[in-house]
Amino acid sequence: MDDIFLYFLGAGASCNVLPLTSNFTERLHSFANDLQNIGPRNVYDEPDKSKWDESLMAFHQAIVWLANETAKHASVDTFAKKLFFLKDFENLRKLKAALSSYLIIEQSLKYVDTRYDSFLATILSTDSNGVVRIPPEFRIITWNYDTQLEKAFYGFCEDEKNVIENITFDNHIFRINGYCGTNQPGRIGDAFKSVWGSSGRSVWNTGIELFNNYMSTLSASKSPEPDIRFAWEGSTRNRIAKKDMDLSKITTVVIIGYSFPYFNREIDYFIFSSLSDGVLKRIYLQYPDGSHATVENRLKSLLPREVDMIRITEIDMFYIPDEFWVI
Repeated sequence: MDDIFLYFLGAGASCNVLPLTSNFTERLHSFANDLQNIGPRNVYDEPDKSKWDESLMAFHQAIVWLANETAKHASVDTFAKKLFFLKDFENLRKLKAALSSYLIIEQSLKYVDTRYDSFLATILSTDSNGVVRIPPEFRIITWNYDTQLEKAFYGFCEDEKNVIENITFDNHIFRINGYCGTNQPGRIGDAFKSVWGSSGRSVWNTGIELFNNYMSTLSASKSPEPDIRFAWEGSTRNRIAKKDMDLSKITTVVIIGYSFPYFNREIDYFIFSSLSDGVLKRIYLQYPDGSHATVENRLKSLLPREVDMIRITEIDMFYIPDEFWVI
């Protein structure tokens, strides 16, 4: 049987561009300061400074609110779950709208995390029609809502349709917590594509307008709902089942930048207990030196049996197992 690789990604996989839980509040406050300094821009088709100021202020207030509230909790996910249990859906929507719009702007202003770039440069191939694709033996499951994969992939094809079909909605890629910058149910708009392409508009305009649209008072059937969907909000199992992930056929797992918090235990157990006893050969753990022991202990109880775990301490590039190079 040929090897099938599963890449399991956490926040550490995008940490060269986006904040980790440990510095999330600090980065949001810095972002809020930048918002105050961008000056008037025309966010609408016709110059209307009052509308711009109103939209800018609402977004700025939401970012400051999110930064302050996140500082009181273990993570933004913890705060979101509290709002969910309290049935405070208005503030949960505000959280998602602010988080999604922030991520769109932050990623648009920066280069892609170079580790995604080098990873794709190594594994990408072309099909019989010359279309650039991730090879069929690769699967990706990520807890991140960012679009670093899309941004990196676009650099190899500069084809928006290809990016959306073969990354965003690919059956071998699953985002546990949904996507930033899109609208439910998975509608792709200009904001989402602006991260990797040139929209011809100000990055700030795009992000602020996205937030304004998310928070609009249109009827529920017309108002765009942020497509960040935390794992505990719905049936993650059913969403995975709709994908062609073939978890029972995975032979090799590479885990990058994920700490296996007890907060996510139920979903992690479902995924890793679905890996087939007798098929899974090995798991590579790519973390900074000193972090592996904790991850190993948390992971052992999730697996169907004892599996070889190999520690990878070099974190300048995503690890690609030697098995990939076997022809």
